[in-house]
Amino acid sequence: MASAGRILLDREREKRNVSFSTAASVDMAWRQFTNYAQAQEIRRLEHVTEDLLMRYGTELAQQVVRHECTAGYAQRLISAVNSVMRLANPKWRRVNAVHDCGVPKRTAVRKKPPSGMDAQLVDAAIQSLRLSDQAAAAAVVKLCWALGLRIQEAALLNAKKAMSQARSDGCIEVRYGTKGGRKRVLRILHAHQLEALEAAAVIQAQGISIIPSDLNWKMFRMSVLDRARITLKAHGIVKFHDLRAAYACRRYQELTGYPAPVLTGCIVENEVDRVARAEIALELGHNRISVVAAYVGGLA
Repeated sequence: MASAGRILLDREREKRNVSFSTAASVDMAWRQFTNYAQAQEIRRLEHVTEDLLMRYGTELAQQVVRHECTAGYAQRLISAVNSVMRLANPKWRRVNAVHDCGVPKRTAVRKKPPSGMDAQLVDAAIQSLRLSDQAAAAAVVKLCWALGLRIQEAALLNAKKAMSQARSDGCIEVRYGTKGGRKRVLRILHAHQLEALEAAAVIQAQGISIIPSDLNWKMFRMSVLDRARITLKAHGIVKFHDLRAAYACRRYQELTGYPAPVLTGCIVENEVDRVARAEIALELGHNRISVVAAYVGGLA
């Protein structure tokens, strides 16, 4: 069965439908599957079924849960089998690693601390923006860093209304620019968060957001914010998203009492870590706890 798969891949390579390296990597993954199939007493390619691949995928999903392999690796193994079987049988129904086998979705894990961790660097960047007549961009930077907002959420926020909510209710509603249109309520816990709202409200003046009335979001992003990126990089802040990640790392320490895993390389208490990630996911506007790893590092 292993050689049958290799023959099919070689034919595709000869037709130049796949590269040599792709054929080799798919073949390697296919051979792993054939070992599993033979253990199930399946030794001929024509006897391979979608059900067999789903059982194989389910075992891989368990390996991911036990941290014996990554979700990405498990998905690649299943994808390779699909590729070979599609060559063998054009009517093959593709097995989905996530939906059919329960393999978790791939999640990026932050390996380096976000460049917005140093509050003094962020303040210096904000001051530079203000001094160079980029007050609106400075307000966006401060909102992203203080509240963990996405760049579009910060730009579209009605800061005056949010400031009023914060003072009366201790929280604000983030409604515009959110992912999937999912609004959320964000608690205001620190004085610097109120300061960020106040600064944005001044820039907003009589408008409905920081964005001037003669610009839409796309125009604002391409002109005002793209220009601001140069100043951020000059102060060691790689991108706007790092400001949001810095917020997540600060919240992780506040919620757990420990620095974020991206800063230390380890998770101290698994249950405390899990609870903190669930809260941070809500605050950032994500519906999956695993996404938080892209902000604070470690494994969810």
